[in-house]
Amino acid sequence: MMDDMPKRSDSKERMIAAARRLFREYGYLGTALSDVVTESAAPRGSIYFHFPGGKEELAGEVTLLHAGDHIAHINRAAAATSTAGQLIEVFIDRIRDELISSNYREGCAMAPLVIESMPASDQLSAATRRGFQDMIATLAARLTEKNVPASRATQLATQAWTSVEGALILSRVLHSPEPFDTATAQLAATADTEANASTS
Repeated sequence: MMDDMPKRSDSKERMIAAARRLFREYGYLGTALSDVVTESAAPRGSIYFHFPGGKEELAGEVTLLHAGDHIAHINRAAAATSTAGQLIEVFIDRIRDELISSNYREGCAMAPLVIESMPASDQLSAATRRGFQDMIATLAARLTEKNVPASRATQLATQAWTSVEGALILSRVLHSPEPFDTATAQLAATADTEANASTS
């Protein structure tokens, strides 16, 4: 029975993961620190022990987790695909499928931080800016490895992330994966066209 109890030593990681999920569904301002404690089953009073900077510090950690998860996914998708178009498809499909599996409730964890905390928080402005820059740079690097010219890879990666963020909003509103499917088809075709042109 004791084995089923959450370990006190991993309470910080559980709180970050819980905050990420709550931000995705309710936003930054819509999530209270008490919600994070409840969601994570963390010891009461531990939130300021692990995050002396409070909610702002916790949100910075959420940004690192969210961006890191997407960067790892992009790298896995690149290793599992052979063309630029396939990379785009696998990369976007995972985000699409996660949204669907949450019944269109969980969007991007970083978007609420941008919308709800900027420009009031320099710390979160810097964290989210770096997070998106790193995600774009990672996708661009993997596209370059699949023969998309470097001069176009960053533009295509930026377009892909712009489409993903927009699709997350539209798909939640429409309760449909169609915005993702439309974006994926167009971006994958563009990626393959760019890659093929560079090798012809």
